[in-house]
Amino acid sequence: MSKLFKYLVLLFFISCNSNASENLPSESEAFPFTTINEKILFIGNSFTFYWNLPSQVERMSIERGFNWDIKHFTVPSATLKILWNNPDLKSILESETFDHVIIQEHSTNILTNANGNSGFYFGQITSLIPDSTQIHFFSTWTYPSMEQFNINNEEYPIEESIKQIIEGTTAKIIPIGRAFKLFQNKYPQFNLLMEDDKHPNPNGSYLASCVIFSHLSAESSLNLSKRYKGIDNRGIDIYYNIVEDEVLPFLQQISDEVIF
Repeated sequence: MSKLFKYLVLLFFISCNSNASENLPSESEAFPFTTINEKILFIGNSFTFYWNLPSQVERMSIERGFNWDIKHFTVPSATLKILWNNPDLKSILESETFDHVIIQEHSTNILTNANGNSGFYFGQITSLIPDSTQIHFFSTWTYPSMEQFNINNEEYPIEESIKQIIEGTTAKIIPIGRAFKLFQNKYPQFNLLMEDDKHPNPNGSYLASCVIFSHLSAESSLNLSKRYKGIDNRGIDIYYNIVEDEVLPFLQQISDEVIF
C-alpha cells in the first residue's frame, strides 16, 4: 500500500469520525418539544366550524409540538338538544375516548332555553363522556341582536349562564366571548364578525382559536403563525384561515390577557 493511499485512508477515517461527532444531535435538539398527541373533540354549530376553527387549533398545536388529534361534530344552527338527538354524535361518544371535549351551545338558546333546556342537554351529552375526559364549555360572544335577551344587563351573560350549568362539575369555561368583548373595546377599528353581525370572520375565528389553544396548553399564543393550511384530496394546499399582519399581534395579545 503506498504512503499516499494510507494518507488518504487516514484522512477519510478522521473526517468520518469528526462529522459523526459534530452532527449527532442531542436528545433536546432532536426533540425540541414534548409530543403529547391528545385527542380532542369539538361539539357545536357554525360558531365552532366557521373558518375551520378546529383545524386552526390543531395546526397551532402542531406548530408548538403538542400534535393534538382534533375531531369535530358540528351542525349548523344546532342547539344541544339537536346535537343530543343526533345518533351519529352518540355513536362517537360511545365508541371513542377523548382527552378533552369542547361543547358549544347555541348562543341565544343558552339565554332563553326556548329550544331545549341547555343545562339538561349538557348533562345528557356529558353522561356519555368518561370521568377521565376533561370537559370544556365554549362560551360564545353576545352579538348585537342578542342584547334583548340580556335581561339582567350582565357584562358577560352567556358566561354567567354557563357558570350555572357547570356548577358542581369539573367542566371548565373557555372565555371566548370575554375575549371578543375586550378586543372590540380596545380595537374598534377591527371587526371580529361577518356582515351578518353574528358569525365570526377570519379575525374572530383566529382569536377564538388562540383562546382555545392557550386554554388547553397553558402556553401563550404570541408569535403563532398568521395562516394555517392543509392539503386536499388531490394534494393541493388549502388555507384554513389568514389574518393580516396589522391585526395579528392584537388578537394574540387579547387572548393572552384573557387566559393569563
